[in-house]
Amino acid sequence: MAVPSISFDNYALFPSIVTAGRVRDAMPVITQGDPPIPTFSAFLSEAMGNTVATDYESKASGIDLLLGGEQDLHSILIAQQKAETLLNLTVQIRNKMVESYQEVMRMQI
Repeated sequence: MAVPSISFDNYALFPSIVTAGRVRDAMPVITQGDPPIPTFSAFLSEAMGNTVATDYESKASGIDLLLGGEQDLHSILIAQQKAETLLNLTVQIRNKMVESYQEVMRMQI
């Protein structure tokens, strides 16, 4: 089995290392065209939004079925189970974050 060779000819990825020869200059430079780097708080906000939206969709489909809508019972039960699982995951993540915060607060300086 032949192993493909690795080429380091693309110095455009690390221009500061090649030109300056210093590793500390190798930090990526964000230009105006680059997408913003997501923060942890943005990740949590998006996760909470997804949890709330999934819960809303499952409740709306259940109400639609009760009002005589054309819904498949299996898909409603799957949506409700998905919403319940996401809520349990969200609660567990919150509990771990609170526990971590409390542990940091107990540390001696």
